[in-house]
Amino acid sequence: MPSIPQTFSISDFLTWDRQKQLELQPQFQRGTVWTPQAQSFLIDTILRELPIPAVYIRTRIDASTQSSVREVVDGQQRLRAILAFAANGLRINSRSPDFGGQRYNDLAQDRKDAFLSYNISTVQLLNASDAEVLEVFARLNSYSVKVTPAELRHARFDEPVKWAIWNTTRENGQLWDKFHVVSLRDSVRLKNTTLIAELYMAFANGLGDGGEDKVGAFYKSNIKRDENYFSDITGLVQKNINVSCGTFGIDFGNTTFFDAPNFLLLVCAIAFVEGELPSSALTVEVDNKRGVGLSLANAANNLPLLATAIENDDINGAYAAFVVASKSSTQRISSRRPRFAAIVNAIAA
Repeated sequence: MPSIPQTFSISDFLTWDRQKQLELQPQFQRGTVWTPQAQSFLIDTILRELPIPAVYIRTRIDASTQSSVREVVDGQQRLRAILAFAANGLRINSRSPDFGGQRYNDLAQDRKDAFLSYNISTVQLLNASDAEVLEVFARLNSYSVKVTPAELRHARFDEPVKWAIWNTTRENGQLWDKFHVVSLRDSVRLKNTTLIAELYMAFANGLGDGGEDKVGAFYKSNIKRDENYFSDITGLVQKNINVSCGTFGIDFGNTTFFDAPNFLLLVCAIAFVEGELPSSALTVEVDNKRGVGLSLANAANNLPLLATAIENDDINGAYAAFVVASKSSTQRISSRRPRFAAIVNAIAA
């Protein structure tokens, strides 16, 4: 069974479909399960000329009729979305900043041309038997990496809560590219969305316990919230990320304050002393500092002391509580409370 990697344009797939040479749902394929939002996201990806996963097709060649039929082994949901959009039957979701609300016929001619000429990586399985196709499935799955909770959330949710967090994650590329607050390896697995989600949780409800279970619960509890609800939270999250990076990035970009656990608390501490983060059970020790303002002079004097204590693993000095808490589980209130208090006291006016 030869397997031939090739690229075919969307125009090729449209031609095969018109000529009845493309079978989207052979017996080993699942039914149509993609939501309109997922279809829209795929089309937005193509129009931005970003890559999509490869498609696997079984090509059956009939020598007597000198024709071929292509059965989709993997990728039928992607191709259904592409065919629907090309037939003007799919509207791009309004969340797309450049193409929201548009159908194929609404695109400018150069965009239509780019869409039709977009190349899809394709693996052809020539005259493969059903048994050989099933073996391909098994081998593909054997190479799969277990999905992360963040990847599962991104696949399961299509509501505004997901898109607010996702768009804020995308807008803050410097956190992952420049400061490596979350490593590039983990960002590829969408773990950076967990950090951003925890910031949304803090600005919405006050700082508390974290972790994937809490993030998942936040998504579920806000599933009916509309885009307007998240607009103000997004503004506060972005504002305080900007202050954190712009004010402290140069001097502290290589310290504990730009590792995800303490970066979360730095952003929240800045918002807290500015009166923009709600009080919570975690903030009780420093509630008297809420709204007093950010002191750059105090921060310049005190944050280096905290960073040095971490670097020296000083568990007996003046900042032992901060150091010990940074070494323990960084998601629990019991760990976050002393670290948050230390940062607030370090930067408050």
